[in-house]
Amino acid sequence: MGGGALFRKMPQADTAAVTTLFEPLPADRAPEAAPLRSDAASRWAAAVPGLAGGGPAALLLGAGIVAVFVVLAGSDPAAPLCTDADPCGTDWLGYAFVPPLLLAPYCVWRLPWAAAVLLPVVGAAGLVQVLADDILFTSADRIGVGLFTALAGAVWAAVVLRLRGRARQRALALQAAEGRRALVPKDLPRDGRARRRIVLGGVLCLLGGLLLGQGALAEQESADRARGAERLTARVLGPDGDVRLRVRLPDGTERSLPATFPEDFPRGSEAGVLVDGDWARLVAEPYDALGQQAGALLLIVPGLALTAGGVVLHRRIRALRSGPQPVLRVLVSDGGRGRLRVATEEEPERAFLVLVPLSGRIAEDVGGPGTDDGPEDDHGPYGHDDHDGDDDHDGDDGDEGGNDRQAILYGELYEGAELALLLAGGAGGARPLGATGVRVHRG
Repeated sequence: MGGGALFRKMPQADTAAVTTLFEPLPADRAPEAAPLRSDAASRWAAAVPGLAGGGPAALLLGAGIVAVFVVLAGSDPAAPLCTDADPCGTDWLGYAFVPPLLLAPYCVWRLPWAAAVLLPVVGAAGLVQVLADDILFTSADRIGVGLFTALAGAVWAAVVLRLRGRARQRALALQAAEGRRALVPKDLPRDGRARRRIVLGGVLCLLGGLLLGQGALAEQESADRARGAERLTARVLGPDGDVRLRVRLPDGTERSLPATFPEDFPRGSEAGVLVDGDWARLVAEPYDALGQQAGALLLIVPGLALTAGGVVLHRRIRALRSGPQPVLRVLVSDGGRGRLRVATEEEPERAFLVLVPLSGRIAEDVGGPGTDDGPEDDHGPYGHDDHDGDDDHDGDDGDEGGNDRQAILYGELYEGAELALLLAGGAGGARPLGATGVRVHRG
């Protein structure tokens, strides 16, 4: 739904009539609410510094993760990674740290409270691992991981600053409300975003878990067969492609065996081989479920993001409907690009925040013909306009202004909050809407 669907030019008043600067709420629909003052709105907007925004910090952290993977992939360890004395195999312990690492940028963007806990753990775990292993990691690896740890620390500091700013915003908004509270309107449309995200995230996590289970079973099957196999010493003939190694067994037969690191076996050297009929593998390279692990990441990481975001969204929506909420009286107008700009009655030309309405199909005039009072809509992949929590968009927010309507904001007001909105206009003179994507207007 575009913001223009909520607002259109009102017909010009008769020249003899008194000019109305905004469309007011009917007295019988609006709860008693204190008007938000301009000075309070300015303090609210300044509570979260612009540098603490989630979007840029998340992009920076994501770029750092990619850089670390590139450095580690291009490193050349001094000793072979896999030997008969120290076989490789599937690294399940190290894999456990990968999903949280890949999830960290999303948490910085959408779930800063989770990022505040996750970033120190991820940074410290990576640093300890590279410092403790003198064989697998080179000096360049240690420098790269050290720089990433410093970057994670800087992002963590920005996250903490952002959380403190949000707490300050809550306090300022409650102070501005002057203790006035009211229940959200009974005809506020239902919001099914949380349920859909939790279900979809759960399905993705389940599929990822099944893929990991298949890898674990295949690894166990290979290990069981290896226990009954004959161990032989073979002569290395050289690589047979990128991921295979050709060897000659003691009886003179040649075999091509799977090898993740065929370059670690010099031509003419000896390598241990386990043979059981037609089945054979290198002693140094047991079955590695790396393929299943990589495939599961494509499912588990977005699944965890959807599930965690859905749970948080469910709690916020439930809290909004659970009892009387702080209320503030403001002016709302079309902000363009599906957003609404919010200003004070004292300074209607200066917006201090923008938000995204969650509504069904609405005709050009609020509450006019074609209004859909159904519980949900079809906007975005989750059934509503796909805006959520902590959108960080630079540039013009469509600060057109004009056509101001009086509105009541329900709920604790801070960046990323879920709110309810009672907007002047429509059938009965007022229309309740859900609202998300609350953020400071910095235009």
